[in-house]
Amino acid sequence: MKTYRAVIFDWDGTLMDSTRHIVASLQGACADLGLPLPSAEEASWVIGLSIESALYRLVPTLAPEQMGAFADRYREHFLSQDREQRLFPGQEAFLRGLSLRGVILGVATGKSRRGLDRALDALTLREVFHATRCADEAAGKPDPAMLEQLLLEFGLEPFEAVMVGDTTHDVLMARHAGVDSLAVSYGAHSRQELGTAEPTALVSSVGDMQAWLLART
Repeated sequence: MKTYRAVIFDWDGTLMDSTRHIVASLQGACADLGLPLPSAEEASWVIGLSIESALYRLVPTLAPEQMGAFADRYREHFLSQDREQRLFPGQEAFLRGLSLRGVILGVATGKSRRGLDRALDALTLREVFHATRCADEAAGKPDPAMLEQLLLEFGLEPFEAVMVGDTTHDVLMARHAGVDSLAVSYGAHSRQELGTAEPTALVSSVGDMQAWLLART
């Protein structure tokens, strides 16, 4: 069985149970600005992308000058739900356990640096991760830049790491970086949709994800 020295996680929908909050925030921002309202399925599909990429996918006719206003409204909606957001049950103990075992941990997320830092500080998890990358620091998913930067910082080759994520954007980013991927179907994208991206492995629950990683790190 192949083993890995590093595990790089997506954040929203993989570690944090925030999919429904992101969908509601995207829909709320569109409603505030009188933009076409995306369905829950459409809004879920763009989770993991940078806010700019997500919006242009949801509203292709959006004028560039509206981008700032949309981002502001999205953040206001999202922050209003901050206290309701939690890691999936068992994830905090799992992450701390991996760290204690000497596994190198990272995050590659479509969140902004400000948003990720706020979450890490609120959960007191900053020290668990060796390094993190956000969509405002490198090209967004599925571009491999975030993973490539993390591997360089860790001093690892692609075969020594695995990317864990709940969207096809995560799987494709990993493939472009030459990194194995573990897709989880309890987040934003369905099992069927994730399967089309051909991840290294695909699991349906937090428990199965944890067991898969424990056996390979």
